[in-house]
Amino acid sequence: MIAILDSLRWHARALASFETARIVHFTGTLRGNGLHVSALYAGNGANLDFVTKVLFETIISQQQLGESPPPWLAKALARSRASADVVIMERPPLWATLGGSQFSIRMPSWIRQELQLPGADSEQWMLGRHLEREVGRQIRRRDYRLAMSTASDDKQEFFDDFYQPYVRSRHGSGAITVDRQQFARLAAYATLAKLYAGDSWTAGMLLQQNAGTLRLGWFGSKQNPPASGASEVLDALCIKAAAANGVRRIHFGNSRPSLIDGVVRYKRRFGARAMLPRYPQTIIELQLTSTQRPLREWLTSQQFLCIHRGALAVARYPSALQTSQIEFDPINTPPDD
Repeated sequence: MIAILDSLRWHARALASFETARIVHFTGTLRGNGLHVSALYAGNGANLDFVTKVLFETIISQQQLGESPPPWLAKALARSRASADVVIMERPPLWATLGGSQFSIRMPSWIRQELQLPGADSEQWMLGRHLEREVGRQIRRRDYRLAMSTASDDKQEFFDDFYQPYVRSRHGSGAITVDRQQFARLAAYATLAKLYAGDSWTAGMLLQQNAGTLRLGWFGSKQNPPASGASEVLDALCIKAAAANGVRRIHFGNSRPSLIDGVVRYKRRFGARAMLPRYPQTIIELQLTSTQRPLREWLTSQQFLCIHRGALAVARYPSALQTSQIEFDPINTPPDD
């Protein structure tokens, strides 16, 4: 079921490859240091919110310059790129596979994060020392415990009272949730992990298992933010239960391609490694046309996860200003905190 859904999502993105892309010119202040910068963006808008948030502290102006079908987008972009410090282009999956890019930074719009569990004995998998202590402290302090349910009534209550209210409260007008029918179709193949604090159901998450892989799915909470430690405890208890039942791989879901992204950092605390997605993604391509030191420092600080020699690597500029060559470093092992 999981593989079928992933395939359907990829084919939907592939059809979107034929959408006309728009070219937009932005000015604003650079995130982190306030430098006034300009950027040229070309794409269908699917990842525009992500790229503008990582680039700009404040957007001062934006102007649409035109539109272009994806095959001719690079040529259309070339006519205006001299006016920008940063050029960003989205290449949809079908066009991204054709190659021919002149951009130095190419990153998938989403990466996957997975945890490989070692051996058959659940005791062989341990949280990082700091996280293990924190999870244990929260369990003792709040009397957390885990219960599993396949009951449809529990899943509907989770949808109504946990998942939808939590997502809407957290993301406001930008919240994206599935409707009841979509939720019910997926939940029919899932198990609901329920986290209790004493006798009170406080948070939950849908789990999907396929052979030896467990996918951590939609999360919901009775409150936003969730009760102290609820998310960490729920994830840790679910992973330990999965390991004890023979699961060998935990799929944490997709994340944005940056090691400083909060979601990526959270998952890495559990040992989840950043990996290329299983299905082709829209590729976000980025080029600095300015040699200003603050721009180079900004790019390096973002720790973007880029495609380099068929794998993910961290992009950075060397400290010497006389070179314009991007360097790529291997991704460090998730920290044992």
